[in-house]
Amino acid sequence: MDVKSTSNWYDFGSLAGLRAQAGQRPSDAQSSVAEQFESLFINMMLKEMRKTVTRSDLLGSEAMETYEQMFDQQIALGMSKAGGIGLAPFIEEQLARQSGQRAEAAAEAAAEAAPTSVFLQQRSFKLKER
Repeated sequence: MDVKSTSNWYDFGSLAGLRAQAGQRPSDAQSSVAEQFESLFINMMLKEMRKTVTRSDLLGSEAMETYEQMFDQQIALGMSKAGGIGLAPFIEEQLARQSGQRAEAAAEAAAEAAPTSVFLQQRSFKLKER
């Protein structure tokens, strides 16, 4: 599953597939998750940028605001597909670092639970038999 398969902002099927992939193989889904997060960030940035623009009463309506929000969401998705603002690689690196720390913690917990002889054998130490 790749974020590039998402055709529009409201494609909940691909997001559900991404969630399933993240549950089964978290390392494979990291880049897609990072791109989706970058898309959300860009959308929030565009939303805040729109607030700074003075509005005219001539074209202002709730329908127009709804279409602008939809447009901004689609633009954010398109920007993240095209490489975005460079945030996704940093997010992906952080996710990889966190998942690596979790794997190390799980290995340490398993090592503490294992008997000493099994632990030493896993570490390539040979035990002398008495």
